[in-house]
Amino acid sequence: MKKILLASILSTMFFVSSANAKDGMNIGIADVMKINKDAKVMISLNKQKDAKLASIQTEVNAKRKEFEKKEEELKNKQALMAKDAFVKEIQTFQADVLKYDKSTEQKVASVEKGYVEALKNLQKNYLDRIIKKVGQEKGFDLIINAQTAIAITSGLDITDDIIEALDDEIKEIELKTK
Repeated sequence: MKKILLASILSTMFFVSSANAKDGMNIGIADVMKINKDAKVMISLNKQKDAKLASIQTEVNAKRKEFEKKEEELKNKQALMAKDAFVKEIQTFQADVLKYDKSTEQKVASVEKGYVEALKNLQKNYLDRIIKKVGQEKGFDLIINAQTAIAITSGLDITDDIIEALDDEIKEIELKTK
C-alpha cells in the first residue's frame, strides 16, 4: 500500500513538475533496479547472500539425509521394541527435526536481516549522497525513480553516472549475519 501511494505521489510530482519545467524545475531519472543489478557493491552483496543461502541449503540437504536414515532405522526397530519405547523414540526424533527446522529458519532470517541492514547502510551512507551529488552536477532539482516515470525527453537518465560514482566509492559491503 505504501509503495503504491509513494509511486502515485512521485508520478504526480513528475507530471506537476514537468508542467513547471519551464519555470526552472529540472527532473532527472535514476533506475534503481539497474543500480541494484549493475553496481559492483550490489553484485558483491548479492553474491554473499546467495553463497550464504546456498551453504544453508547444502547443510539442510545433508541433515535431511541423516534424518531419512534415522527414520528408516526407527522403522526397522519398530517390531523389536516395546510400543512405549518406540513412541518415545519417534517423539524424540520428531522434536529433533522440529528443532533443526527452527534453527534453519533462524539462519535464513539472519541472512535476510543482514542483507536488509547492508542495503540500509548502503542507502544511508552512500547512495542517497551520490544520487544527490550526481543530480546536482547534472543540474537537476529532483531525481525520481525510473519505475515511476515516463520520460519524454532524452538525457534525463543519470543511472549510469550514479553506478560509476558508486563503483568508484565502494565495491563491497559485508553481509553480516548472526
